[in-house]
Amino acid sequence: MSARVLELGRWHATDALRLVILASIPLAWLIAGPPSAAAMLLVLGGSMLTRIAPISSAVDVTTQAVLLAAAWCATLGLYESVPALDLVAHVASGAVLALLARALLLQAGLLPGGDGGRAAAARMLHVVSGVALLGLLWELGEWAGNTFITTAIRVGYADTLSDLVADVVGAVVAVVVVELARRRRAS
Repeated sequence: MSARVLELGRWHATDALRLVILASIPLAWLIAGPPSAAAMLLVLGGSMLTRIAPISSAVDVTTQAVLLAAAWCATLGLYESVPALDLVAHVASGAVLALLARALLLQAGLLPGGDGGRAAAARMLHVVSGVALLGLLWELGEWAGNTFITTAIRVGYADTLSDLVADVVGAVVAVVVVELARRRRAS
């Protein structure tokens, strides 16, 4: 995976999607209200992290697109009308967040960089745990929104647990694929 070099003040082709995400914030507010706008704002935050992460442009665009699509599905009420779409969105989001978290943690020196099995296992454990924590924070946000803002968010025990499991499944799949590719390149 070739990493892009962040050049401050320089536009990248992937910045076009960031502008779409920025424009989606007020549009989501108009369509579905403040909780949807808040979700889009979180997507914008994630897209800005992809801007500074040492990831390829393809991973950058994929991450932005998955998070944006997940937020728009919520804004348009598609999770209520399309069976299992919520789980698909959580698996995909868990996968792209794992790739982003792995890149950022490696860049910060918070993950071991070796090629051995123990280093790979440590990277996998840390990244999957991080995605599980992000999923938990998301679900707590949904619960708080449902409890204190609007019951239109409609969360429940089964939904929360299945979403958390889907987040972890996506993260595990993504990290295993990346680690196997790393191992293949090292040999």
